[in-house]
Amino acid sequence: MSLILASARVETRRLTRSGQFIGLLAVFAFFGLSGPGLALYMPEILAAAAGTEQLTIEAADARPEDGIALFNQSAMQLGLILAVAVAITSLSWDARPGSSIFYRTRVRHLARLTVPRLAIDWVAVIASYTVALLLAAGLTTMFLGPIETGLIVTVGIASALYLVMAMSIGYLIMALTRRTAAAIAAATVLMLMLPLLSNIDALTAWAPTTLLATPGLGLADLAAPLLSAVAVSAACVVTAGFVANRQSLRRDA
Repeated sequence: MSLILASARVETRRLTRSGQFIGLLAVFAFFGLSGPGLALYMPEILAAAAGTEQLTIEAADARPEDGIALFNQSAMQLGLILAVAVAITSLSWDARPGSSIFYRTRVRHLARLTVPRLAIDWVAVIASYTVALLLAAGLTTMFLGPIETGLIVTVGIASALYLVMAMSIGYLIMALTRRTAAAIAAATVLMLMLPLLSNIDALTAWAPTTLLATPGLGLADLAAPLLSAVAVSAACVVTAGFVANRQSLRRDA
């Protein structure tokens, strides 16, 4: 238990001292502030972009749901990649021969060292996203009208679980490659390709990317993709621990 708490404490200090936690808050908060404003002024933006006699674009007035939807679309792009990078860098010690040898010769099961760090990253990312979602909800209510609490809860749970799943995938890729830059690149490509699963009829109902299209859907409608995200997250964490314990010490520079 002392090792688990110590590992969690080390990761907390890494996030704060490296500025990664502040970066997470800043990125998600930016989208939380800009999403409702973008929805409010979208008709004017489209009109200015298509201000010619040959082309006319008409946009309906923004609804409260549009403010949350635009926030989530933006947050689940750059914010998602940043969250995955945070999870990957929690294992950056294993990419350096010195620290890799140090840790691997002092613990029998690396999961006791790595899983607490990943859990702290989950908490940091979910907290940053939640703050941004509340900002978006407050500005949406102020500028576009009241929004249902159920919608906020559904979007929050679905998006938070998707973030956890994406970070778990990045964590597994880092455990397999033990190369920080390569893991971030591979995870980024995979995150960009993951929405393609929704185009496969057999996987549509279970595709985790359905969690990103939550406006208008309830938690009951998202039961299958929620279960898929939980299963993928658990499988990634377990597999990463299994693989890490069977890897040899790195002595290469």
